[in-house]
Amino acid sequence: MRSHLNILTATMILTMVMLINFANTTFAQTDLKQFKKVVEEDSTLIYGLAGYDKAVRNDILTVAQHPEVVQQIKDMQQASQNSFRALIEGLDREKQFGIYELSRYPDLIQELTINGKTKKSDVENIIIAYPQDIHEAALKYGRSQHKILTAIGRLNQKNKDDFETLIGKYDSSFQEAIKRLIDTPEVLATMADNLEFTRLAGSVYNQYPADMSAKLEEMHNQIKVQKAKELEDYQQKMEEDEEAYQEMLAAAEQFASEEMNNKSITDPVTQQVEVVNVNHYSYWYGYPYWYSYPYWRPYPWYYHTGFYYGSGGRIIYIGMPSYWYVGWHHRYYPNRYPHLSYHYYRHAHRHPRSYYNFNRTVNVNINNNIYLDRSNLARIDNNRSKIIPKQWPAERPATRPDVRPGERPVQRPETRPATRPSTRPTQPTQRPGTRPETRPETQRPSTRPATPPAQPSTRPATRPASPPVNYNNYRSNESFRQNWSRPSTPATRPAARPAGGFKRR
Repeated sequence: MRSHLNILTATMILTMVMLINFANTTFAQTDLKQFKKVVEEDSTLIYGLAGYDKAVRNDILTVAQHPEVVQQIKDMQQASQNSFRALIEGLDREKQFGIYELSRYPDLIQELTINGKTKKSDVENIIIAYPQDIHEAALKYGRSQHKILTAIGRLNQKNKDDFETLIGKYDSSFQEAIKRLIDTPEVLATMADNLEFTRLAGSVYNQYPADMSAKLEEMHNQIKVQKAKELEDYQQKMEEDEEAYQEMLAAAEQFASEEMNNKSITDPVTQQVEVVNVNHYSYWYGYPYWYSYPYWRPYPWYYHTGFYYGSGGRIIYIGMPSYWYVGWHHRYYPNRYPHLSYHYYRHAHRHPRSYYNFNRTVNVNINNNIYLDRSNLARIDNNRSKIIPKQWPAERPATRPDVRPGERPVQRPETRPATRPSTRPTQPTQRPGTRPETRPETQRPSTRPATPPAQPSTRPATRPASPPVNYNNYRSNESFRQNWSRPSTPATRPAARPAGGFKRR
């Protein structure tokens, strides 16, 4: 009797195992079909995933196998962000910006608050160990906003404890991967905002790890080759167009002055690099809420313009202009640099499937900008490639910026008070090296010497006499620049910068 029961029990267990395996296989096949369908309908995310280096892809795919964790982290992030905003909602924009800057340095907040309200001399001693770019905010708000910083310190600890509790039940490889992604918030935020894609990618990778890894590596290499070709074409066409070239230099100078608080952009970027990191905004609190699209890290000016001045005044191209930079240009000066605008338009026409996502940038900021003089671009096109449809100048875009750009107002609403000194330093401050010893494969020097901008500079008469500061190293800049570069939520209008612009380090 007992033997019959044992046989029956074994049979039932075997049957259950077979049913579970069948169900898992069925679900896996269903996910594979669904994943293929999603990719066919919109390949942006899969190419974004493939654009990362292998180590980052592996972290993404490891974490994607547990989409429930991504969802829980997203929920935790939303709650933390709400708590953070509640703490600063009573402050004016300048103070809010300062607190956001301090949130990039949780260890500094802890040091400023752990022993109660500190003396000014104590703050000065504490900040010595931190990058120069955060000294001003720490000195200004380390004492005056001590109560808020103390609350943020407690919130930091709560986030840390809750996060460790959440991931503690998973294996060490998962824990290490998710911790690395927390430190790349642009990646984790994109995964959370596209949770179904994340789930499908993790499911398919779990069933076919070797095949998926091989396919992604193949796509990765394809993207690198195509990006190099696209950048080469961008540079060639730019240097063939003298007017666009001169406007490129003039626009970059104006951008660096207004948006980056920079001194002369013609100072060459040296070959030496001090490898340091510029802390990103906290994943838990996000970047300043008034930014119009995801902006997690304060990059140097050349990340946005796509070029810098090398030794001997040569122009070194490092990538395509950023979404932020093109948005600045066409929001505030839609008709000041028409040949440069046309160059962007023509490039997007020549590369409709840009792996830089530059066609999206052009579509938002040029095709859908009601303040752009289309007839002027059509006249330029008539002497160039003749690619603009005849009806295009008369068509009215469907979207518009928040405010009419025209001439920039002398006084912007809710501007951050200027912190620049009133006198120009007698000797220019030495800029830190920001370029690695070896350049990325996409770097190409200009074949012509740089000439001064054709248009008069609009830079202020005074320059900041700030001490040398450290930027995020160039290699790290390019890693993020060339991968998941598009906004996680497509913009519907030219990107609006925060009121008063950014003060850049």
